[in-house]
Amino acid sequence: MTVTRKPAVAGHFYPADAQSLQQWLQQHLQHPALEFTPPRMLLLPHAGYLYSGDLAAMGVCQLDAKRPYRIIILCPAHRIAFDGIALPPAECQHFATPLGEISLDQPLLQALDGQPQVLRDERPHLGEHAIEVLLPMLQYRLGQFTLLPVVVGDIAPKQLLRLLRPLVQDPATLLIVSSDLSHYRSYQEAKAQDTMTLAQIMALEATLTPEQACGSVAVNGALLLAARQAWRPRLLGQHNSGDISGEKLRVVGYASLAFYA
Repeated sequence: MTVTRKPAVAGHFYPADAQSLQQWLQQHLQHPALEFTPPRMLLLPHAGYLYSGDLAAMGVCQLDAKRPYRIIILCPAHRIAFDGIALPPAECQHFATPLGEISLDQPLLQALDGQPQVLRDERPHLGEHAIEVLLPMLQYRLGQFTLLPVVVGDIAPKQLLRLLRPLVQDPATLLIVSSDLSHYRSYQEAKAQDTMTLAQIMALEATLTPEQACGSVAVNGALLLAARQAWRPRLLGQHNSGDISGEKLRVVGYASLAFYA
């Protein structure tokens, strides 16, 4: 990885042309903020904008556009298996989208660097879409912010909690967990399973399985953190790919949630 991590899925998951991307963002980031105070954590989907972009935008719209943010994004490892969590290598200073570059948060990176089960490895980040698809929405909503991108491999939720908890004590730090829900079930099966999964999330039950959510490891660690911090969950919206495409035989579930102090 060079100094800047270039977009890997622009033109596939979201528009690669900056003007077209701006037009999509202007149209979809119009949701109202539902509470007086912004959330401390979001759980957002990461499929293509056609399928889950509006749900992700709903969560991003809960953020206060006037305040500075340090944003940690956790996502599952879709392309490579490894133990622990993976940070970008030391030479990487920025993540880029068609809207420009985002600076990585060096103090947060240094706080994790060298800890047990923390890797500095470019391979999990290079083709990973689950962080990248959220970045243009955050750029449009917030303007400037710093980023800590974390790809989550095989790690115990309690260990993930130990790594994350010191980082979120600063009120300017926002945690985002990037995860979809059920995968490739029938429409009715997905609705039933996702309803159960969301009930567990709303109860802060950190017992999700990979069949319930592709980012289950990250979600479980984040739910432990939410319970420790006494953050209150709110479901913003949910649907599955069958609601968008009409294809009901094999669908993927999506939801957007915010967690408030």
